[in-house]
Amino acid sequence: MIRPLACLSLLAGIGAAFAATMPPVSMNVVDAEDGRPVSGTFVLFRARAHEGTITGHGGKGALLFAAEAVTNDAGELQIAKQEFSTQPFFLNTVLENPQMTLFKPGYATETLTNSRRIIAERQDVTSWLYDGQTVRLKRARTDAELAQAAYWAAEYARHGVDPGNCSWKRIPRFLVAADRAAAEWERKRATLTDDLRFRSVRSPLQDILTNDELFARNGCGSPKAFFEPYLR
Repeated sequence: MIRPLACLSLLAGIGAAFAATMPPVSMNVVDAEDGRPVSGTFVLFRARAHEGTITGHGGKGALLFAAEAVTNDAGELQIAKQEFSTQPFFLNTVLENPQMTLFKPGYATETLTNSRRIIAERQDVTSWLYDGQTVRLKRARTDAELAQAAYWAAEYARHGVDPGNCSWKRIPRFLVAADRAAAEWERKRATLTDDLRFRSVRSPLQDILTNDELFARNGCGSPKAFFEPYLR
């Protein structure tokens, strides 16, 4: 018979084995045309995993970590270390490469992904290949480029939360920035006469706010109250 204290020790050991840390990240963001720092760039840094299945397809997804930053006047971004578990699923967790999305109104949305391996290993979620590097953002000049920027900002913001928990609290500024970009594009496309008028962008923040009562019942508190200071 296994004693309770022995069980607790075993569980603690298992938890320690799966504990992981992504070290702090520092980078710079500049304009691709003139090399000037781009301040006010919204940055989303995240890693996900999915549940392995017999066929290798399908299975549930899980957020390992999510963090945000906004570049300062010098175009610098700083993200603190992220501590997480590499085994969110009991039997078989398949790690995915961390990604960073950078969004600035008036620029194309840029996404960076660790690329050492297609199927990530532990070392791929505990190091960032682009740490210390400079990202050059391209300006969005056409309606098509503006639509593309708003669309990808919204999509990757959606990837930065798990619908069933309170993870949206980790990235409020990025969610609000994506929401405003989506709203701005929706206003603009209403004035267009070409095919772009059919390209709608759905804000993930509006999905969260619509489910205010559900999140409150689940212990997250009210999203409407939480986001009120960010939406002023």
